[in-house]
Amino acid sequence: MEHLAGPSGPGSVVLDIGPHAGALVLYTGEDLAGAEIEIRPGGATWTGTHTAVRERHVNGRVLHAGVFGSLAEGTYDLRLKGGGPGSFSLTVLVEAGSVTQATLPAAPDLAVPVAVAGRAQ
Repeated sequence: MEHLAGPSGPGSVVLDIGPHAGALVLYTGEDLAGAEIEIRPGGATWTGTHTAVRERHVNGRVLHAGVFGSLAEGTYDLRLKGGGPGSFSLTVLVEAGSVTQATLPAAPDLAVPVAVAGRAQ
C-alpha cells in the first residue's frame, strides 16, 4: 500500500524551470485528493510518469493540485493514472521558463498567481 502524503506547506514544492524547462500546476476538485495524474508528451505512449493530487495551503486558501516541477517545452496530455472509466482527458502547452496553470473543468476556479523569478506567471 502506497502512503498518501499529507497537505503541503509553504515552500514545499521545488520547480526546475528556465530556458530548458517549464512547470505545470493542475488544479482539481477536492474529490481527486490522493489521485495520481499521469502525463505524456502530446500523442506519445503513456509511460506511467505521474504525480499525486495533494491538498495545498496557499495564501490562506486550501487548494487541490498536482505539480509537475520540470517539463521540456511542448504539448502534454493528462489523465487519471491508467485512464479508464471516470478519467478525464486534458491537453496543455508548457512553455520553458514559466509555470503553466490548468484547472480541470469540474474544478472551481482555483488558480492563484505563482511567483517565478520575482514575477507572477
